[in-house]
Amino acid sequence: VSTSGLFSVTGTNANGCTTETSDIEVTVWDNPEPTISIGGPTEFCDGDSVVLTASNASSWTWSTGEMTQSITVFTTGSYEVMVVDSNGCEGTSSPVNVEVFTNPTPTITAGGPTEFCDGDSVVLTASGAVEYLWSTGDTTMSITVMASGDYSVEVTDQNGCTGVSDDVTITVYDNPMVEITASDTVVCDGETVTLTATEADAYLWSTGADLQSIIVT
Repeated sequence: VSTSGLFSVTGTNANGCTTETSDIEVTVWDNPEPTISIGGPTEFCDGDSVVLTASNASSWTWSTGEMTQSITVFTTGSYEVMVVDSNGCEGTSSPVNVEVFTNPTPTITAGGPTEFCDGDSVVLTASGAVEYLWSTGDTTMSITVMASGDYSVEVTDQNGCTGVSDDVTITVYDNPMVEITASDTVVCDGETVTLTATEADAYLWSTGADLQSIIVT
């Protein structure tokens, strides 16, 4: 017997005598058909999650091995639940597919030296994305930097996921303050004047000389 109903039997012996039994009632319970309620998007960025909740039952066993009515999902996969109802009957839900996108890992490329003198600059370019937000507030793919500091960029990819780059350190050196001192500025013809520049690592006079001091005639 595999269906519910009332069942009896009539027995007949060799003499043709019969006896009918009383009815026996058989009840066949339907297996449960559990459903899964989804507490948010099933496609999201790494670091987010979604809660999956099975319909009411006496016990639950998820494909993850968890045995609670609800589970929190952080990773890509196909999730289903097997439940047991109050009659001890089992049923398995349809699977729920969850996709977790990897967050972008942007990098910054410098278009030249990251250490230079005041008045120069360097172009910083972020790796490909849909949106950019630099630590300077700029929202372009590339920025031109003229000041010392640490520069980073946050990018958003086509899935709406975000990632922040490592810092790039820019160092801008001050230009030297140059002055010329003269031994004298008014002399007679035939005399000389010594001009001396403030101390530095290298010199180039308008005459072409490359010493700290020059003699002017």
